Amino acid sequence: MQTSDRIIEAATRLIKKNGYRGVSTKAIATEAKVNESTIFRQFGSKQGILEAIIERHSDIPQFEKLLKEDATDNPEVDLLNVSQQYRLFFHKNADIILIGICDKGMFPELDRVLADPPVKLHSLLVEYFERLQKKKVIARQDERLAAMSFLSMCYGFQMSELIHGQYQSQLVTEEDFYKHS
Repeated sequence: MQTSDRIIEAATRLIKKNGYRGVSTKAIATEAKVNESTIFRQFGSKQGILEAIIERHSDIPQFEKLLKEDATDNPEVDLLNVSQQYRLFFHKNADIILIGICDKGMFPELDRVLADPPVKLHSLLVEYFERLQKKKVIARQDERLAAMSFLSMCYGFQMSELIHGQYQSQLVTEEDFYKHS
């Protein structure tokens, strides 16, 4: 395993356990079995490590593929595919998402880094809705609001699932929710 990978994995484990604020570069170096100067040489700062963690876990390339290359221009099909990818992303990154929520507001740079992927996904959805409007596949609407509504629906369901788990799944399954929303 490469040194940068060891550092990213060590930082991820420690941040999951102690939160961003509760982890030092020294602790990350110890966990990764590297010299602290190696961290600064490779990432510049603790924020640089966080940005690498976010990048590694980002599904933005997958969303780009779904909304551009693989898009059918059938919103029912395409948005179901996006919601399924969103669901997978959320399940795969639940710990990192919770870190962002727990440390929200403590570090503006952390908030900025964590906000970047949803902003990019919103932009991709806006472009998708604009394209469908031009092709007259969907009615004219404010594509920014449509994108935000879609993201809010996905986020709300996934957060509820993350927080309430089995209780929510007794009401409705993820598959049914996304298929019929």
